[in-house]
Amino acid sequence: MITPSVRGWLRGALASLLALVTLRADDEPAPGTLVELPKFEVKDSRLLPQPEKWLYAEIPNFEILSSISSRQTKRFVQDFLLLQEVIEVIMPGLARTNSPVPTALILCGRGKGFDEFVPAERSEQRYGTNTLFFQTPERSGIVVDFALAELQLDAATTEESDPYRGFYIEYFRFLLRRQLNGSAPPWFEEGLVQIFAATEFNRKWITFAQIGDGFGGEKTGDFNRRLSQRALIPLRDFLESSDSKDRDHIWSAQCYAFVHLCLYGWNQKYTKPFVKYLMRISREEPTEEIFKECFGQTYKQMSLVLRGYVDFTNYKAMQFTAKKGQELPSPPDITPVDAPDAVVGRIKGEMLRLAGHGDEARNTLIAPYVRGERDPRLLAALGLDEQAAGQSDRARRFLEAAIAAKIDRARAYLELGRLRLEAALAAPAGRDGKLDDKQLSQVMEPLFGARSRAPRMAETYALIAEAWAAAATPMERDHFAVVVEGVKYFPRDTGLVMKAALLATARGFDDTARDLIRLGRRVAKTDAERDRFALMEAALAPAPAEAKPAAAPAPKPQKVPEPFK
Repeated sequence: MITPSVRGWLRGALASLLALVTLRADDEPAPGTLVELPKFEVKDSRLLPQPEKWLYAEIPNFEILSSISSRQTKRFVQDFLLLQEVIEVIMPGLARTNSPVPTALILCGRGKGFDEFVPAERSEQRYGTNTLFFQTPERSGIVVDFALAELQLDAATTEESDPYRGFYIEYFRFLLRRQLNGSAPPWFEEGLVQIFAATEFNRKWITFAQIGDGFGGEKTGDFNRRLSQRALIPLRDFLESSDSKDRDHIWSAQCYAFVHLCLYGWNQKYTKPFVKYLMRISREEPTEEIFKECFGQTYKQMSLVLRGYVDFTNYKAMQFTAKKGQELPSPPDITPVDAPDAVVGRIKGEMLRLAGHGDEARNTLIAPYVRGERDPRLLAALGLDEQAAGQSDRARRFLEAAIAAKIDRARAYLELGRLRLEAALAAPAGRDGKLDDKQLSQVMEPLFGARSRAPRMAETYALIAEAWAAAATPMERDHFAVVVEGVKYFPRDTGLVMKAALLATARGFDDTARDLIRLGRRVAKTDAERDRFALMEAALAPAPAEAKPAAAPAPKPQKVPEPFK
């Protein structure tokens, strides 16, 4: 049974086409007027990507684009929905989210569809993986290869390719990075996702942290299977190195083994030292001395313990069995449909952009637009892609149209605000080369749209500060409170803190400037940042001295009663 204490601990710890088309640019539209979208003339239609046949399903917070069969897609969706119920039992709240930008899940089943998404720098490891995970602060996606039969782990080692386990690994990585803000040591993150990915479940029972199949048989991905007859990575390199070049399947298996040992092995004798160690290295650089202080063992001693654990895995798995009539709810019946051209172009194009395939991304995004698609979400994706490619005029037109359709995507509002600010700064209409009221208002409109939408972004507040710094309009405390709001949400973003402090100084809010500078000096990551905050502090007028309290009047002499004279 999963105890509340275990749940509590886990919760805490845890483009080319543009060469084929010609843009006819018209005069830039004024904000608030009818937006005229870019016009494209196709020079060679043979090179325009043809519509692709995909299946599509949308569930809360996720969009699924699939080229596997309808039956397989339906099975995947049901398994995924049940998995979310399982996570709620194991770690309540971990899978809950409410983002207006759904995470994309792309299921590749025919031909070499998966190959399209493999980043160039990972092409040599193509057959060593069946999943890819892409993430930005706003957009995430997981691509799964259902066609690959075997994983080539190294020149001499193959393993059955289990697309479900591969998906679980990347899905839990997505959840943990969101929960831990991406701050966990790589080995800890990898160990946790491997443990979670090995979860077995149905509506009546859940088995968590089990090695093997529970009946003496092996299971794909078991660390004792992968590390058998293999030398372990020295713990100094394993725990202290930040180099990601050597993070292969052996490194992954050792992460799994070490974290599993510390959480579930040997009657959990290492759990408390492990938590203590994680707390220490969250504040200090990891060293063997810190390790010894927490575990009472040297790296060499613990390596021997870990080797023994790989050879003889003594642990206790977590079991959950539902009482009669209390099994997990049956997932809703989701039937995938043929994906519209605009949806295919948007989802696939954005994932290609995240994978580093810029030309292919722009081709894929623009193709449905050239064929007449005008879906607002496609227009927003096109605008963001054109912005990333440095095509500001086209980007602004697409974003203006998407926002006029009231699309719910914070990044679209943010980037339109950025583009409007750049245009205003290029032709300031206020006194002394500053922005006038109208320009300031035009910039703030989309930025406040971004501010009111998820996900909240530090960049939004930084641009608001930049716009006020360039404006001729007098700034009141209420206006500056919006910038301070951003600092409260992102107190460790030194760039935002610095812009806020500079703005407070320029607008005469010296008391708030001092507070922001003190914060900046505490959270600065480099000596250069600390020095800049120190210079800002020195440039401020001295704080007014506090008035000293008036001296109390001398007490009047008291008459002493006769008996005490």
